Amino acid sequence: MQRTARAWAMACGAALPLLAAATPLPRLMSTNICADVLALSLADSAQIVSLSRQSQDAQRFSMAEKARQFTANEATAEDVLHLKPDLVLASRRWNARHQQTLFKRHDVRIVTVPFPTDWEGIDRSTVQIGRAIGREAAAQQLLADTRARRAQLQATPRPFSALYLRPNGGSAGTGTHVDAVLTAAGLRNHATALGLKGWGRIDLERILHNPPDMFITPSMVNDLAYARSALSRHPQMKTLLQRIPLVTLQQNDWGCSNWQLIEAAEAVAAQIDALHLQPEGRP
Repeated sequence: MQRTARAWAMACGAALPLLAAATPLPRLMSTNICADVLALSLADSAQIVSLSRQSQDAQRFSMAEKARQFTANEATAEDVLHLKPDLVLASRRWNARHQQTLFKRHDVRIVTVPFPTDWEGIDRSTVQIGRAIGREAAAQQLLADTRARRAQLQATPRPFSALYLRPNGGSAGTGTHVDAVLTAAGLRNHATALGLKGWGRIDLERILHNPPDMFITPSMVNDLAYARSALSRHPQMKTLLQRIPLVTLQQNDWGCSNWQLIEAAEAVAAQIDALHLQPEGRP
């Protein structure tokens, strides 16, 4: 009897890994572009129920072609109840607008997608989301890839100061995901040198008094808001833009603070390397 019981226990123990492996992955839905990036990057395609409507727009989302393989949602509570996912990836703001008790009654789990401001936070949030959707191994593999890409960027010196400038004169200092991009590209964030922490505006006088080696902006020259802004029309700013390199990014990889920021950093680095700048920051 003891031998039979022991054999039965061993058989059950051996079967446990098989049962664990057979556990179905949660069916998931994402409600905004930042959540869509993580869903497309980490999830098994078979577990994706729906992505946000924004993910279908190639002008707003760099992974739109892949996203169009899936049903789009309007990020409403009605969509959640209709599509019946096991798990919803959403922002903190989205969570605040909807009744969590309603989703609990329908056995829907809401996972808040973090918005970290540095690479350590990005790494943690990637693992967190990967674990939540049953794909931690995929998350770890993605992290290994992005870390290798960051190391490769750091291998090429870029001893320049860069000022990220939005059409309205807004910029980003330490404690922002833009700072993480500039750091990954091996650059010094000039907004920090100008005294900016976090997000804020930098007045023209400070820029003229202490200009950067280069400006980095999301399509600033072609942006209608930039064309209307007083900063862009100022004669001294126009003169400054004529002699200081301007790096513009066309893709939409700046808006979300996740692993995809490595692509923004690589795009910045590639444009800077193509300028063949001297150490003082001029061609």
